[in-house]
Amino acid sequence: MLLMLLISTSVVFAQSKASKAQRKAEKKKELEKKKVARAEEKARKRHMSIQTKEVRKRMKKNKKKSARETFRRE
Repeated sequence: MLLMLLISTSVVFAQSKASKAQRKAEKKKELEKKKVARAEEKARKRHMSIQTKEVRKRMKKNKKKSARETFRRE
């Protein structure tokens, strides 16, 4: 009986460690996802800052036109 109690408690502790490791892995994935999103945003801003005023205006115009056309298709 004592042996069964010992085995069951060791299984419970093993499960809690696995869940803790799993939570840590999920948190790491989430942080990596945020890091990638920040890098993309930073790259997008950098790309826009390099462009001339006329090019930025043309890009904005084309973006609006594209959004309008995709809205019509839906």
